[in-house]
Amino acid sequence: MFDTISIGSSLLDIFIKSDDLEADRDGDRQILTYGDKMELSDFHMMTGGGASNTAVAFARLGLHAAVISETGRDEFANLITSDFQKEGVATNLLIQEKLERTGGSVILVAKNSERVAMVHRGAASLLDPFDIPAFWLAKSRWVHLSSIGGRKETLDKIFKVLRGNQDTKLSWNPGRKELDLLLEENWPIAQIPCEVFFVNQEEWALIEPLHEEILLNFPQVVITKGKAGGEVHLFGKKTFEFIGQSTVSVDSTGAGDAFAAGYVAALLYGLSNQEAIAWGVKNAGNVVAYFGAKLGLLRHHQILELTKHRK
Repeated sequence: MFDTISIGSSLLDIFIKSDDLEADRDGDRQILTYGDKMELSDFHMMTGGGASNTAVAFARLGLHAAVISETGRDEFANLITSDFQKEGVATNLLIQEKLERTGGSVILVAKNSERVAMVHRGAASLLDPFDIPAFWLAKSRWVHLSSIGGRKETLDKIFKVLRGNQDTKLSWNPGRKELDLLLEENWPIAQIPCEVFFVNQEEWALIEPLHEEILLNFPQVVITKGKAGGEVHLFGKKTFEFIGQSTVSVDSTGAGDAFAAGYVAALLYGLSNQEAIAWGVKNAGNVVAYFGAKLGLLRHHQILELTKHRK
């Protein structure tokens, strides 16, 4: 039995940072001129993706973690699999298709640490219902679901399996295509067995017509707001607000995954929601001090040390 199964993408990320590149949350960016050469201050190649990031985070926090992702059988897939094995993440549920290409992304990091991601999801967006092993989901303590490219039939199977196995909890961090599906009238939220729903403030604003129904049906709704922190709604009634960790940010990639994994891990260890928030904040705060979504992920003994003052 696994403690956690992360479902979603596993990609290869290429990070390019330049102090000549500017980006802000209002959408204004420096335009690259054809023929120009931009000097880079940093260049990295690392594994990433929502399932990959959270699976490694869970494993570092001392949990028996597995991952369900689809990749090709190529050099990128070999790097991803090797990374999982090094981190102690079970790979027996990975789907590797010979005729598909492993997905990847190029992430432009501006001088203020904000980023613009160009993503080719490739095989990561091709998870089909028969790729989802009902037996293993039912045997897991927790399933963490991130973006799978809006594949409704696959989502329906995951939700159906978990509705029939209430001992397995589900946390969901949907991508844009999943949010678009939620806005469709023919997909009742009440039938989604979600214990913890993670979105950022922009995503929460996008699904504004569904706020009341989501808060009514999902026991825990977590809305993150980047450096400003965020808020947690319990059963649509009690709300906790939290602030982000004050730290030097090198790259904000993966902060949401790190927060979600820290929050869920704390719940699996039987801690309170306040402690879960603290774990999420510490994990995310450490991740943004490094390039990529994994280098700064905390280990179990580290997060215990960083949060011991709360006990």
